[in-house]
Amino acid sequence: MPSAPAMPMTMPSIHFAAGDRVLVAAPHPDDETLACGELIQFARACGARVRVLLASDGDNNPWPQRWLEQRLWIGAAARTRWGARRRGEALAAAAVLGLEAAQVRCLGWPDQGLTAGLMAGDAGVTVLADELDGFAPSHLVMPALDDRHPDHGALHVALELALLRSGRTCRRICYRVHGGAVAGELALPPAVGRQQRKQAALACHRSQLALSRGRLLALAQRPERFARGDEPGAGRGPALPLVFRIGALPALHARHDLLLVLATAAGVVRARLPLGWFGQRVAGTAQLDLRCDGDTLHLTPAATLPAIRAGWAKLHRREPRWVVFDRHCWQRARN
Repeated sequence: MPSAPAMPMTMPSIHFAAGDRVLVAAPHPDDETLACGELIQFARACGARVRVLLASDGDNNPWPQRWLEQRLWIGAAARTRWGARRRGEALAAAAVLGLEAAQVRCLGWPDQGLTAGLMAGDAGVTVLADELDGFAPSHLVMPALDDRHPDHGALHVALELALLRSGRTCRRICYRVHGGAVAGELALPPAVGRQQRKQAALACHRSQLALSRGRLLALAQRPERFARGDEPGAGRGPALPLVFRIGALPALHARHDLLLVLATAAGVVRARLPLGWFGQRVAGTAQLDLRCDGDTLHLTPAATLPAIRAGWAKLHRREPRWVVFDRHCWQRARN
């Protein structure tokens, strides 16, 4: 006797309430529309206050600019002009989604430079912490840690550090634009018209549709899926040693560094270590012991290092890079 067809599994739905404050953080103009165009509409319909935070203006986007402006060389002035164009497109898309210009905050950070900014120091984290304190979100919608665009993963880590600094406990919701949709933990309740309005918002990003219309339309047509973010600072922090399951090490170690970001009780420790080296190493003022076991890294800091609240690591290919996307994404330390 044939078995009955399996019943479809129902995903938990995202819910917002009147009075909620939803902050959507996006690395580039168009990410807010591609990943969260329907979520923004849904949050507004629920009575929540919505703000979009754009980390960069998407100014380092040379091939569409060369095509549309019929130029080969792109200097500083041309990049600034392109960034202004993309910022204007983001504001137009936000208006289609029901947001006013004042509800879009633009930080103007370097496009494809968020990893360098994260590793350079606390300046960017301070800006993000101020944004969190100023808006006081009940929900933070942010890029997934394992998005394959380096700006996305770097913004995720920077937001985690900002949350730790501000001490806020908002609910965190993660989206992935590059590398496939996140494992669908959370979905939006169905509604008529949201997808059509999202498509209209995407049409405002004309510069991006010039060379990538098919790809972007396909991304925008995917059902929006989200994952619950880790709670930063929850509990007593990770046990030692810190464990990073980062996959097989690249064959050409000389082209890669290991990036480490450790949030401690006394501040953030950052380190860029050449691959192929394991053992004791000084990173800033921190003594670290790093061991490799297959695809797993074990990091033990010296006892003098203040208590670690959270840690992240990434295999990072040095510049120049001909392909922007990462093969190895950021990983959070697990026990």
